[in-house]
Order: sequence, then structure tokens, then C-alpha cells
Amino acid sequence: MFKKFVSSILNRRVNKLSSINALPNKPNVFINATFQIGDYLAISPIIEAVKSKWPESNIIVLCTKKNEDVVKYDPRINYICLPKENQWYKYPSVLRENIDCNADLLIEVSSIEKPHRSIVGYTLNPDLTIGHDYDKHKCIQNPLIQLDNDNISKPEYWSRLMAAYGFNKPSGKFKVFSKENNHIENLIKRENLKDYLVFNPFASRNSRSLSIKKSVDILQKLKNDGFNCVFILPSYIKNKDIWKKELKLVSSVFCVESVQDAIYVIKKSRGVISVDTAIIHIASAYNIPTIGLFKEEQLECKLWHPQSPKNHIGSLTGNIEDIINSTIFH
Repeated sequence: MFKKFVSSILNRRVNKLSSINALPNKPNVFINATFQIGDYLAISPIIEAVKSKWPESNIIVLCTKKNEDVVKYDPRINYICLPKENQWYKYPSVLRENIDCNADLLIEVSSIEKPHRSIVGYTLNPDLTIGHDYDKHKCIQNPLIQLDNDNISKPEYWSRLMAAYGFNKPSGKFKVFSKENNHIENLIKRENLKDYLVFNPFASRNSRSLSIKKSVDILQKLKNDGFNCVFILPSYIKNKDIWKKELKLVSSVFCVESVQDAIYVIKKSRGVISVDTAIIHIASAYNIPTIGLFKEEQLECKLWHPQSPKNHIGSLTGNIEDIINSTIFH
């Protein structure tokens, strides 16, 4: 309740302009991307739309350590990494220290009912704000036309929203920018891995993740079907030694230090099996055949489903035979 109260005060600002056409030819555009990795991969249509209208625009993405490792390799933008969201009171000083230009346009891509997002607009005081939650907050300008967002992917939603504000409609696709990764390349060569599938059981919440037992069962099924699999094991997993011990019996195990390591493993792969997290969106960006595993109530919701031409949606609680449709990997 306190956070909403603070946010409501911070959001009591008004736009100086009413249209993107009133902005200068080389605007300073800020995107409030203080969220997860997958969310950043989904907002690529926003950046494409801005660059299409204003090729010489200065796009500054505001991110956090959660998604910095994908943001910093995007050549289309500049960025500022802000403190953790629970240290939102530090945002004004960080922004003032790092910004020496007027905020012509702010694009809000998440709810601004939280202090760590609402304080961004309050501090920048942009000439115009567009984006998400325009129907809830007067500080966000309404789009020119009614937005149709009936059960579509998140990138397609952003594509339509930008078009509704008067931009040329960009492609509604996930996009990933990565770096060369000699460490992972050498690991792939050393393990003599070819034509492999990537498996990921970890999401940001336990309710969207798989157990060790189910992970072993899935990998055993794929092994029986004749597939080589690579289990990507993030360094932050608390019981990673147990995971490694159990899963190395049915797959290769790659310990990854960052999302950039995971990206490199994925883009070299034949296919991906993952729970609902950024791994699916990375595979979508590379058009890699993907099996996405979702909670039962999300099976019909296309917001975060894989976009690869070959894909299959399965339930986290489903039987192995039902959720693993290996025909998409042929």
C-alpha cells in the first residue's frame, strides 16, 4: 500500500507534448527497462520503431543488473545500469550523474505503480511519455488508435502499441545481441558436441521450474529417442552439485556463468527444451525448434510462447510422453 501511495505521488506529472510528431528530429529517447532478461528481449520492436522514425535518435535504456548482460551488447542503444529495485531512492542521484541531456521521450514498458519505475519518470520529467498502462495513468499519453492485443505474443504487443502511437509498425519478434564466446566454443569442441539439444529446467520462480526427477525423466526420454542433450547449469543455483551429479548420467552438463554463455550454447544447438523463461525467447530469436513448458493456466496464453516455426507447448505437470514432442527436432 505504501509503495502504491508513493508511486501515485510520483506519477502526478503531465506531458508537455501530445504527439510523437512534436518531438525534435534527433530526440533523446529513454526506455524504462528495469525488469527481467526476457522482457528486454521482447521490447526490440520498440527500439526498431524509434530507430525507423528517427535514425539519429539517442536511445538510452535504463536497466538493472538483472538484464544488463543482454542490454550492454545491443548496438542500437546506450544504457545506464541502475541499483536494485529495492534501492529505488538512489535512482535520482544515479540518473543526474549520468544524464546530460533533455528527456524528450520516455517509453514506459511496465507498470509504473511501483516506486522503482515511477521515480524514473518523476526524475527525468520528459516532454512526452508513452507506453504501457496508458489507460491507468494520466502521465502516459493515450495512443492515437485503439490497441488490439487479444492473445498475442509480447513482442507483437509492443509492435502494435508503437504503431498505435504513430510509428511505422516494426516486426514483432524477439531479438538477441551476443558476443563471441571462446570459452563456450572451446568447451563445445572439447566435448565433441554436435547436433545437440539444450535443456533448461530453471525459471525465476520455483512454481515455473522442474524438479530433478522430472528433468532426469525428460532427458532419459530424449536420450532413448537418439538425441544428445546439453543441460545448462547456472552458477547461481544453490544445489548445483546435486543437479550435476544426477543429470550428468543422462546428458552433458555445461556450467554457465552468464546469460551470454547460455546464448552461445543455444544458438549452436539443434533445439531447445525449456520452462517459461528467457531461454525460450533466445531460441525464438534464432528460430530454433523449441519445446516450451508452461503452467497449466498459461497453455492457451501466447504472451511468452515460443515463436520459432517449429515449436510445441507442454504442461509442466504433464506426462513425459505428452510434453516431449521430439518430432519438431527432425
